[in-house]
Amino acid sequence: MTDRLERRAPEPGDEQHYRELTESPEIDAWLRPPPLEPFGPGDAAAWLEADVAHWEEYGFGPWLVFRDGGFVGRAGLRWTQVEGVPEVELAWAVLPRWWGRGFATEAALAGVALARERGIDRLIAMTLPTNAASRRVMEKIGMRFYGDIVHAGLPHVVYELPLVGALTNAR
Repeated sequence: MTDRLERRAPEPGDEQHYRELTESPEIDAWLRPPPLEPFGPGDAAAWLEADVAHWEEYGFGPWLVFRDGGFVGRAGLRWTQVEGVPEVELAWAVLPRWWGRGFATEAALAGVALARERGIDRLIAMTLPTNAASRRVMEKIGMRFYGDIVHAGLPHVVYELPLVGALTNAR
């Protein structure tokens, strides 16, 4: 994946890695802030199942990311809906003990490279407006602010990275 990170597609036995993500209060705060319900006991298995199914259907999806055998997080590409429009999202969730080391940026750049290889013409990424760290990652990898949306009932900012042609018009 990169000089410092390894990646692999998730497998049915990987629930413990997803549990690490869903049991992290810091990740919960960014992915399930109030008024959303926090991650619950069944969410790790459901998230894993969805990622495995995505890989089976599309031949790509979020990876599990490791550093020297230690689980770092989840990152990669996935189809999603943005205001009813299908989009390929570049997403990541890095465990807090690995924050501040550039791993989210490295994983995101690996996702961009894969998108180029697969002929995907545009990527989006979205986050809560207050998530400065994720917005910095988006900007570091060349994404540009596209617009504001409501996603999962909460305000989000959307960034885009056209991989063919020029930037689309900002909303």
